Amino acid sequence: MAKDARSVLSEDARSKTENLIADAVAALDGGYEIVEVRYTKEYGKFNLTVFIWHPDEVTLDDCEKVHGAVSDALDTAADLFPDDYILNVSSSGLDRPIVTDDDFRRALGTEIAAIAPECTYRGTLTAYTAEDFTILTGGKYEKEKTIKRNNKTQAQPYIGI
Repeated sequence: MAKDARSVLSEDARSKTENLIADAVAALDGGYEIVEVRYTKEYGKFNLTVFIWHPDEVTLDDCEKVHGAVSDALDTAADLFPDDYILNVSSSGLDRPIVTDDDFRRALGTEIAAIAPECTYRGTLTAYTAEDFTILTGGKYEKEKTIKRNNKTQAQPYIGI
């Protein structure tokens, strides 16, 4: 089981690490976005995982390309890490929750599921603000539904079978 290991690095070291990663990914000019940088410890080893997104899809080749660029960038600042580390690059995943404004922006025009205390909704994400988001529900009685963004509501991509 992976344990959160952000405390292994100082806040300054994390900031420098994330800036190096962002610069390396931006230099690729491939349309990639960093979704999250996660610091974990597994089996006694420090792991740095970079989750990426691409408008089309993230392929294994994309992960390899980003991994190479990020690895080269981090090699220039080896003093940031107290020990050896394992670098992982992965897609953000199909079922990743939609939480941040960037997540909502990336999900615009896609089908999502919104689980609110009163009901579960499914539809196409058409708009969002800091306070709420709007989906267009399908079916016979198509309508727009605006749902509050709060800690009682979950939004995630709809994955049909």
